[in-house]
Amino acid sequence: MHLNRENEVLLSKEGNGQKRKSSCPDRRRGEIEGGLIYHDGPVEFANGKFIDDDSWVVIAPYIFIPPRGNMILLVAFAVLSIGVSFVCSLLEAALLSLTPSYIARLRDTRPALHTRLAKLKQNIDQPLAAILTLNTIAHTVGATGVGAQVTVVFGEAWLGAASAVMTLLILILSEIIPKTIGASYWRQLSPMLAPTLDGMVWILKPFIWLSERITNRIGKDSQDTDMRGEIKALAQIGLEEKSLDPDETRVITNILNLHDIPVKEAMTPRTVCVTVKPQMTVAEFDKALGRSAFTRFPVMDGGENALGYVHKADTYHADDTAELKSIMHPVKSVNAEDNVEHIFTSMVLDRQHLCVVYDELGTWVGLITMEDVIETILGQDIVDETDNVANLRKYAKQRWTKGRRHQGA
Repeated sequence: MHLNRENEVLLSKEGNGQKRKSSCPDRRRGEIEGGLIYHDGPVEFANGKFIDDDSWVVIAPYIFIPPRGNMILLVAFAVLSIGVSFVCSLLEAALLSLTPSYIARLRDTRPALHTRLAKLKQNIDQPLAAILTLNTIAHTVGATGVGAQVTVVFGEAWLGAASAVMTLLILILSEIIPKTIGASYWRQLSPMLAPTLDGMVWILKPFIWLSERITNRIGKDSQDTDMRGEIKALAQIGLEEKSLDPDETRVITNILNLHDIPVKEAMTPRTVCVTVKPQMTVAEFDKALGRSAFTRFPVMDGGENALGYVHKADTYHADDTAELKSIMHPVKSVNAEDNVEHIFTSMVLDRQHLCVVYDELGTWVGLITMEDVIETILGQDIVDETDNVANLRKYAKQRWTKGRRHQGA
């Protein structure tokens, strides 16, 4: 190898006789264009030696050793880019995994943390904007810096390979791994979310302000959250993962469906209801219904108007000659098309155990009791030792069908 007076370098590998010529812009630095040799002093060679300022002698094929300064910059850009992106992805996954129920539970145990996390979730756009801004800056600066240093150290021919390696490292080390960790260990990471994200929001406030101005101009639709659907889906997931029993899943689902179930589907049909007349005496009641399994009886007049109801326990303390209208309790009338959730709330507030159900034509069609509502929630009939029929609605339909057959005969 020879550095001549025209600032050119002649390279040769001993044994093959091949030569290449490359311009040298700085004779004293001995730099060869394309990154073959770059040095600030004597160049290190394997099996080679430095002769003087003007010439080199290569005894064997050389091994290129990149300059340390540029390699440090290359590694620094790569580590900084991947490291910052790792933290951003970790914070993003943990923040999005925080559930309202977990934050609500912190109200009693860790009120300060509850307040800060609730604030983050309430205005989640700001921390997300901070995370995405910092992540984008890290990717852009890191990729640019790595590309520039690869060109200096290894040459432009290696730029494509370096880009592919950098893309793979970013995908695995700063996306897949941190987001998996954040989604799996968000509870453990939640204490560090608030201070870290608050600091990021404060530092990147100008970028967040600009982002908010742009998004506000584009327009932001209010989110329509189907909370009922999400809870039912969570209950189903809990069942599939064996975290919830089938009975628990059924009860949760039925409670959330109460507002969609009309009263007529939960009531006890009229055909199996037992009613009494207001003029009936206590003695007559005791003789006719004293052994009945029912405890409450609606008092109806001749026009099928509900006047009230009688509790069997009240007849024990009344005079035998007293009429039932004198000891009856007021009863509420409800529409058959109303939903069970509304009726259940009304019954609890009014301390009513029984309501008389009328259809849209004003015809009495049945009764709905607290037991009917509970059976709807549980998804099964409540049967005690005195019940002869488990499902009164099914029994009433069978009786109605049988009566129609007799009429047809």
